[in-house]
Parts: sequence; structure tokens; C-alpha cells
Amino acid sequence: MKCVVGLFLLSIVISSSMFAESSTEKIRLQLKWFSSFQFAGYYMALEKGFYREAGLDVTILERDPDKNNIDQVVNGEVEYGVADSALLLYRAEGKPVQIMASIFQHSPLIFIAHKDSGIVSPYEMKGKKVSYQKGIDDAPLLAMLEDAHIAPSDYTYTPLDFTNMAFIRHEVDVMSAYSSDQPFRMKELKIPITIINPLNYGIDFYGDNLFSTEKELSEHSDRAKLFLEASIRGWRYALANRDETISVLRNKYNAKSSVEHLKYEAQISENMMMPSMVDIGYTNPQRFYRIAEIYRAMNKANKADIDRALEGLIWNPYEKHQIDVRYFYIALALLASIVVVTIALIIISRKLKAMVIKRTRALEEQQMMTDKYVIISATDLKGSITYVSKAFCDISGYTKEELIGKEHTIIRHTDTSSSLHQELWKHLHTGKVWSGEIKNRAKDGTIYWVRMNIEPILNEENITIGYRSIQQNITDKKYAEELSITDQLTQLYNRGYLDKILDKEMNRFGRYGTPMSVIMIDIDYFKEVNDLYGHLSGDRVLIELAQILKSNIRTTDTLGRWGGEEFMIICSQNTLNEALQLAEKLRLAIESYPFPRIGTKTASFGVASVRSNENELGLIQRVDNALYQAKALGRNRVEG
Repeated sequence: MKCVVGLFLLSIVISSSMFAESSTEKIRLQLKWFSSFQFAGYYMALEKGFYREAGLDVTILERDPDKNNIDQVVNGEVEYGVADSALLLYRAEGKPVQIMASIFQHSPLIFIAHKDSGIVSPYEMKGKKVSYQKGIDDAPLLAMLEDAHIAPSDYTYTPLDFTNMAFIRHEVDVMSAYSSDQPFRMKELKIPITIINPLNYGIDFYGDNLFSTEKELSEHSDRAKLFLEASIRGWRYALANRDETISVLRNKYNAKSSVEHLKYEAQISENMMMPSMVDIGYTNPQRFYRIAEIYRAMNKANKADIDRALEGLIWNPYEKHQIDVRYFYIALALLASIVVVTIALIIISRKLKAMVIKRTRALEEQQMMTDKYVIISATDLKGSITYVSKAFCDISGYTKEELIGKEHTIIRHTDTSSSLHQELWKHLHTGKVWSGEIKNRAKDGTIYWVRMNIEPILNEENITIGYRSIQQNITDKKYAEELSITDQLTQLYNRGYLDKILDKEMNRFGRYGTPMSVIMIDIDYFKEVNDLYGHLSGDRVLIELAQILKSNIRTTDTLGRWGGEEFMIICSQNTLNEALQLAEKLRLAIESYPFPRIGTKTASFGVASVRSNENELGLIQRVDNALYQAKALGRNRVEG
């Protein structure tokens, strides 16, 4: 027994040394830009003492334009930094960076052009002077240009001067900017601009990732976790207390923007963070796989390097603790083994009894864990539910009593066609396993997606007596897919998705001769709305017009935002006359709608139907010409 006690005390000493931490840690955070609301969460974590409560002495450093802020972290000048999705490229180059949190769910990086330059999209940048910062956060911009087939040789590159003066003096035609900063700055200076946002072209990168090095996160995982938690706590406080935050930024932390500018930046920052939809700092690994595909397409990195970089890119703050606890449990297991052997030497019967109890308890715990975390249901041959796990109840919102005896139609979403369920049952009746993705609706109306595998339940005589399904929650995956094809403002499809549908419909026309038409819509005198009522009112008009269009088209039509105040409808299996009738119906609906504050607005429509031996560019050119004719003839009309 003395040996057992000694081993027990030794294990306590070992475990204590494992979890020992220093009381105060000095760390530095390198920002990617100068003090502004873009970094408000870190400043408020410092100001409100959240870092101090975590035992951290944090210094926040503004950007030095002469230095690479990512290399400053890699080289050990600072412990932590803020950077865009280009971190994936740095990791592909062998630099050991890891992402701790993605603060902005969308990159705020955009292009701005002078209004009078005629540049409204990437396509007009050929032959122009374009200014941006190479190698650090240029990927979303370059991906948009490449997607538009604009090569670096097609324009004159000018390094970013960080003061905006080259753009203000018209020394460059196009400049990279942040949607939370320069657009408001140009409005203050009364310089009319056009915004070209990669998000509207299907290029959706993370922005403002908090990151560090593998060495820092491995050797100091406890303080890294405390720093991350305190920073997110600071962000929650900053968003909930904007006026106080703005006052602190201006009076204590060198923010030079006006109060109105910082309020604008606060709103844009919250839009980019989407805190009402996802947790602050949430990082979806699937998004980085999409970003990696874009980098590969741009020849920024080869497949082997980018695949290696994806492994371990996102830091798991609990990984180190899991390793430490494992050693602790090994010590406890060794102690338990000694105790078991000692007991076995004393009385064999008790040992056998203890083993039976342990086995039984393990099976019970395994069953409880399965019931708690695995989404399982079973039905009889008629489809009536005979069993559901607790995980099934949790995701559906129904109790077991509410589900037993019912059919799965109780959670079926109306978007799920009955033909899918007919195909499912037809497959099962042949004795085969069915797999597929299903959209469901919970009791409270919440939508969720599952990947489902259904197999027959066989009795001892190998006869099917029911069916069992095991499901995986794929709601996050579906949300990420939807996010990549959705226009952020109007919640319609974005231009990238419209291009895919248009290509699909053109192929169908070429193969089967199925008619197809395209309608292009442009809001008349939209600039006056922004100039007279402000951009927020302009955004409201775009949102409400999107709803008018959406409520007046068929389910087989594809509606999306083409860019700026232009919308497109792809009318599958519609002739030109049918599309003209639909366009006139939409024109009247818009003309009669009373927009709040604005009053009535009108829109012009261009319509074209696909012709034999015509490609996609030809069709778009004709519908664009028709729209131009409608505007030239006085607007608020349909031309085709």
C-alpha cells in the first residue's frame, strides 16, 4: 500500500506541474492598419480590463507601412497579428502561421473607381492605372480580375500609397479600399465613386483573421486561449456599446476618423461579422477549401503545397489540453491497474464482479453517448416512427412522445419534393441502402439539413421488419454553400451564380433547343436616391425592389443581382413574348410600389431570347443593348 500511495502522490505532483501557469503574460498584437473601429474589439478588451482579468499585459501596435505585418509575427517581433485569408498562402510557402479566429465573415476589401471614369466592373479596368497592395491581402481583388479574364498585363499596376492621395489627385483610376473606410472618406470629400466588390462576383474570402505561429500556440496554448476569449469578449462589448467605443478610440487610441465616419465603420464591421448568424470568430474549414481552389486557379501555389497548408491551418485551442490530460489519465490508469491487481490478489471473486459491473456500465455509457450525440431513428414497414435518439429530438425540437407513431413527414420541409420520398421508398423496398441529403423543418420552424443513410432492419430469419436511419447534421455546410452564391445585401443570387445558370441554360438550348430568355432590370435615376437620401436608403430600395421581383416571378425563373442597381432574371423555357409580358408585369409592380421616404421609383427593362449559334456573350450584349434603348427612349419602359 505504501507503494500505491507513493505513486498516487507522484501523479499529483506530475499533474500539478503540467497545469502550472505564470500569473502575468506580456504579449503584443500587431494590427494590419491604423486605429479604427475595424479593431474595436481588441481595444475595448484592453480598455475594459478583459485582458488584465485573464492575466495578460497586452500591447496593441498600429501598422507600420514599411513592414510586412504577417512577417512581423512569423519573425517573432510580436506574438499575435491580424491579417486576411492570404495567411493560407504564407503557410503554403512554409511559414508556420495558424488562424485562431475569423473576425470578419466577409473580406471588406474592394476596388473603388472615379464615377466619371466609366469603370463600373472589372471589365472596364483594361488599360487603366490600378493601385493595390501586392502580396498581403490582394487575393480577393486579383481573383475577381482573373475571373473576368483581366490579366496583370491588361492594366498598369501602381503600388498603394496608404494616403489615398494618388486616387484623390486622379493619378490612378482604380484603388483598393476597405468598404468600412474609403467609401465614407470619399463621400466626405465629395468625390463620386463606383464600388466594385468581389463578393458580388462570387469571390468570398474571410477578412481580419486573428493569427499566430505554431510555436506560440503550441508552447503557450493556455495564454493564447485566454487572449482569444478576452478578445471576443471585447468584440461583443464594442458592438453593444458603439458610442462609448467610438469615444474611447478617438480619445485614447489615436483614431483620427470623425465620429460619423466611425459610426459608419461600426455598422459595416458588424455587417461583415454577421454576429446574429454566426458566433464571433467562427471559422468554417470548408470556406478555406474554396479559397484554396481560387488560389490554385490563380497559380498562387501548387496543389501539394496548398493541400499541406490546409492541414492544421485552423488552430484548435483545446488540442494541447487534450494531450496533457492524456498523460494524466495514463498515470491514473497505471494507478488503477495496480489497485485492481492488488484487489485481485486479495479476492478473485470481487475482481470478477467488478469487471462485470465495469463492462455493463461501459455498455450503458456507450448507449447513452450514442443516444445523446448520434441522430438515429427507426420505423416500421409502413414508415411509422418506432424509435428516436435524444440527438434526433434535440435537432428536431420534438419530444419522443410527439414523434413515436408519427411519420417523418412531421419534419419534412415543404421544399422537399414528394418525388424524392417516393424514390427513397422505392429504393428501400428493393432491400438496398439509401443515402442522400434531406432538408427538414424543426418544431419551431428552424430549417436544418442532414446527410441520411437508411438501411433495412432484419430479424433472425433475415426478413426486413423495419428501417433504421443514421443522420449527420450538415446545416453549416449547406449554409456555407448558400453564402457563396448569395448577394449579401439583397439575399438574391450573386453574379457568379447567375453566370453558372446562364451557362447551364445555354447548354440546354444548344442540346435540346429549349427556349430561354433573359431580362435585365436597371433602377431609373438610382444615383439621386443615394445623393438625396443617403446610401442606407439606397440599400433599402435595392432590398425592397428585390422582394418585388421575387414575388412576381415563377419558381423556375432564376433572379439575381447583376451588379450595383442592375438585376437579371433568367427565364427558363420562356419565349421572347412571354418574357416581354413578364417584364411589363414587373415594371407596373415597381411603378405602383410606394417606397418609404423615397416615394415611387421606376425601372427600365431590356429583354432578349437566345438565338441559334449564339454564345453567352452575344446574348448578354443584346439584352444590354435593349436595356440601353429603354433608357434612351425615356426610361420606365420595356424594350426587347
